[in-house]
Amino acid sequence: MATVPEIRDRLLEAFPEKQASLLANVVMDARADLPTRSDFHELTAVVKDLALAQNRTETRVEELAEAQTRTENRVGELAEAQRRTETRVEELTEAQTRTEGTVKELSVAQSRTERVVEELARVQTRMLIRLDKLDGRSLEILISRHLPAYVGRVYRKCRVIELIDVIESVEERLSDAERDDLLRADIVATARHEGQPVHLLVEVSCTADRDDVTRVKRRADSLNRAGLATVGIVACEAIAEETLAYARQEHVQILLDGLFLPAAA
Repeated sequence: MATVPEIRDRLLEAFPEKQASLLANVVMDARADLPTRSDFHELTAVVKDLALAQNRTETRVEELAEAQTRTENRVGELAEAQRRTETRVEELTEAQTRTEGTVKELSVAQSRTERVVEELARVQTRMLIRLDKLDGRSLEILISRHLPAYVGRVYRKCRVIELIDVIESVEERLSDAERDDLLRADIVATARHEGQPVHLLVEVSCTADRDDVTRVKRRADSLNRAGLATVGIVACEAIAEETLAYARQEHVQILLDGLFLPAAA
């Protein structure tokens, strides 16, 4: 009687080792239960059928493996095409990034240029304002020094005085707002007009405008209400026709380049 190893050795011709060992044990168990030769032959036939089924299975597995290989090859081709596409996209992205970088650099350069221009404009404006202030201050000093000569034909015995002295003389009749406003006046002087004492309140401006007229009118009115007869004067080097018309309307006198302009056209 064949042993399990002998049976296993035979089965190894058709099965892997594990299957051959299992089948050998099955054969021995079956032989123990069915000791007849005919049963053994039937079992051998079953084993052969199993071997054929295994062969068919292996064939099918090989076919599936080949199909898998073909699929993997196709997937590889698609992956390669995808990589080429991604590479191209990356190249285009890099080109776009370089373009955007150049545009950004140009934008930054433009912004720097605009800031420089703005700063130059601010410096220019500050210089012009400073020059205007210097011109205005120089004109104010000139007017203050020569006011008696400029107004002498109309206002006799003109004398420039301290503004604070005038304010203190009528301070109790001024509101706080009027007092603060008067403290910002340019020049104040005493004089006589047609034998009567009068105060001259002078606003100095290189180019007289409507605001100059309004300010001197408001401040002269404050002194008049406080009991001091006061005349508002705008001393300037230039004045527009509409500003001159407004000054005449408000009864403010204009001293242009040291000469009084007529009170009416």
